Amino acid sequence: MTAQGQEPKFEIGLLLKAAAMAGIAVRDIPSSVNPWTWEDERARSWQSALRQLSPVLAQDAEIHWGPAISLELAAAMEGATPWTGDLQAELAIKRPHNHAERMQAEMDAALEAMAANHAAERASRAARTPSPEELQRQISLSRDLAYRGLQQ
Repeated sequence: MTAQGQEPKFEIGLLLKAAAMAGIAVRDIPSSVNPWTWEDERARSWQSALRQLSPVLAQDAEIHWGPAISLELAAAMEGATPWTGDLQAELAIKRPHNHAERMQAEMDAALEAMAANHAAERASRAARTPSPEELQRQISLSRDLAYRGLQQ
């Protein structure tokens, strides 16, 4: 990751590997560009390959060279405004790594909530279920009451 405002640095090997994954002949790529500064229709494919190889570096490049996010999205990311479907879509397009992290965090939170609910249900069921000793006592009491009812 790079410091705020600092230009991300791409290793040549990573750029070569991403270009190969995208099917771009490296002789066609000027040495002074990266996937986000290259003015060519193949740049998107190169970016996609780089996202697969190094999502964090690609995220830094998106932030540095990519389109700016809306003020509403920035506020939602800070927790100042609620999330909407449109903001989720914008995040997925402009900051795919942050979007993936957010989706994973939401899934983890949902799983934790499900586990907590399951534990609470188990505890509640256990509290309502009599122990074997209590169950035996209730059965004996029931038999005694039934026997007394027959004798009257």
